Amino acid sequence: MAKPYLSPAAFRLFAHRGLQVGLAGEQIDENTEPAFARALVAGATYLEVDVRASRDGVSVVCHDETLLRVAGAEVKVRDLDWTELAAIPLNNGARLMSLEQLLVSFESAKVNIDIKSMDAAAATAEVIIRLKAHDRVLVSSFSEKRRLATSRLLPGVATSGSAKRLLMTWLAHKVGSAALLSKALRGLDALQIPTSSGPLRFDSESFIRAVRAQAVEVHYWTINDPAIALELRARGANGVVSDRIDLIAAALAE
Repeated sequence: MAKPYLSPAAFRLFAHRGLQVGLAGEQIDENTEPAFARALVAGATYLEVDVRASRDGVSVVCHDETLLRVAGAEVKVRDLDWTELAAIPLNNGARLMSLEQLLVSFESAKVNIDIKSMDAAAATAEVIIRLKAHDRVLVSSFSEKRRLATSRLLPGVATSGSAKRLLMTWLAHKVGSAALLSKALRGLDALQIPTSSGPLRFDSESFIRAVRAQAVEVHYWTINDPAIALELRARGANGVVSDRIDLIAAALAE
């Protein structure tokens, strides 16, 4: 039976850290309340976010290890308490959100959560358990260690494969082994992947078909060209992660 997060649906539109472009072309801070609100209005069906842990163990919605790029502050997320982090203005005037604030503020939104640090695993799981948000989140990480650390604390939650799992899947498909493919995808609900990595291609119809035959969805990132999104949908992909979910949503609606 499909998990609630991945119940049968149309092509999925994941807003990558929200939507960072306003209606008038103004810049919006990534991974913030204005970016998420704008994404949902523009047609996103899912929010894609990153989390790290603050010094006092709060799951903070933030991609980078430091705030240098997003706020001009050369300080690490893990070195400040949440109240200190929340007080720092970002480049375009917004503030950081905690994962709890995100899940409460956007109570009907489904959220992809990319675990960016090991200390964020327990902090993130605690919030999801306390808010009973299991059915509206998908846990992912490029690191298999971080993915497992989080998913083990959240039995039954939807989860996406790590970089290691992707390579295992590609190799299994390449050699044509259904047994190896099943092993590579065991316990996963989705692969959220690039179309390629160096000489390796992950966007062929045969690859998508093989993964989906294992009851695992295929989502591609980061797709900002509507024509590419349309092509991936035609090949059988289940969704795309995009910085310009407004453009993708408009193209797919035509």
